[in-house]
Amino acid sequence: MIQRSSHRPHLRTLAALVVVVVVASCSSGGAGASGASTGSKVLDRIKAAGTLRAGYAAALPWLGQDPKTNEYFGPNDLIGKKMAEKLGVKLERVTQTFDQLIPALQAGTIDLAVAPMYMTEKRLAVIAMSAWSKGGFCYLVRKDDNRINKPADLNNAEIRIANFEGTGGFQETSKKYPLAKQVTRAAAPGEEAMFLEVQQNKADAAAFDNPLAVVYEKQFPDLKIVPAAAECLASPDISTDIGVGYPKDDAALTKFIEDIIKELAPQLKAELEKYSDPKYLKPNG
Repeated sequence: MIQRSSHRPHLRTLAALVVVVVVASCSSGGAGASGASTGSKVLDRIKAAGTLRAGYAAALPWLGQDPKTNEYFGPNDLIGKKMAEKLGVKLERVTQTFDQLIPALQAGTIDLAVAPMYMTEKRLAVIAMSAWSKGGFCYLVRKDDNRINKPADLNNAEIRIANFEGTGGFQETSKKYPLAKQVTRAAAPGEEAMFLEVQQNKADAAAFDNPLAVVYEKQFPDLKIVPAAAECLASPDISTDIGVGYPKDDAALTKFIEDIIKELAPQLKAELEKYSDPKYLKPNG
């Protein structure tokens, strides 16, 4: 009895120590998995919040949105999902227009701009971007307008180019064709080109992303594509890199994003080819 009673406190103490060690081990393991610093202020903030707020703006074939379900699809969504998966957080898709993305990123209401943005000089002056695709522009012009037969004809003080506010099309055509007048307005969600302005003679040319050339050629028999659809698909005007946008001066964040782009390269290519099919590229109107 004496021997047994003398060992009970020792055993209880040992058991208590084992519990403490196990709990401490589990706690430190969890912190190591989800709480350890990534070396990036942005990534650390995302992990601490448990949510990646990704700015999305639809522009096929890079990023589409189903009008019936509002669900996004396409290669840009693949990038967003992979980022959230790598960080072990929830993906929150924050719907934006292209003119809202940079202000939202600067204000911190989104963490990353995952929408397909042209890497323009103006954007690169205020944010960092990592390229994963490329695109360019074609123009919708009335068939009876003989003044515009090639992109160079746009650089004329009498020509009005229609572009959505804050888009790469607006920024790049303003720079390349400074003599032309820009006719702008905010885009409605999913709106791809200001074709109505051209049809109603409120503008002379409407810029749009070159993958839509064949679709628009069939959709609008009263308009012509400049340059011709086949030429524009192969060699668009103002060919420009497309990338993901994020805050400047964050080397760890840059590496994280570029590693994901590299890892996903074959899938991104396959998704881009899939959603370049005309059955997906259906313009509004």
